[in-house]
Amino acid sequence: MYLSQLQSKYSGYTADNFNIYFGKELVIYYLAGSGLTPAFGYDKEAGKRTKEIVGQYLEAYFQGFGVQRVKLPKEFNSDAISDLSKIELVEPEACEVNGRIFVKASGIKAVK
Repeated sequence: MYLSQLQSKYSGYTADNFNIYFGKELVIYYLAGSGLTPAFGYDKEAGKRTKEIVGQYLEAYFQGFGVQRVKLPKEFNSDAISDLSKIELVEPEACEVNGRIFVKASGIKAVK
């Protein structure tokens, strides 16, 4: 691992981290399942989650990496995308916390 990769690994959500962890030729499939699930806010002072919805999660299968939850904006609507469709993440970013990789994007679009 290069020093630049090590430094970007701990710098929060970045597009570079996404490319380091998953590469640029990643194939992703949308898993509709029970649909989008809410992402709740977190109160650092109280040390617990709040009732405020700050986004949504969807589950996707990252070929070669398994199932990954992707955080999306709370306004996102996935009705136009069918189950097991090949998708592309719009502006994907990733970060690593305690050995776990978290992914977020501004949206998704179906790939033909």
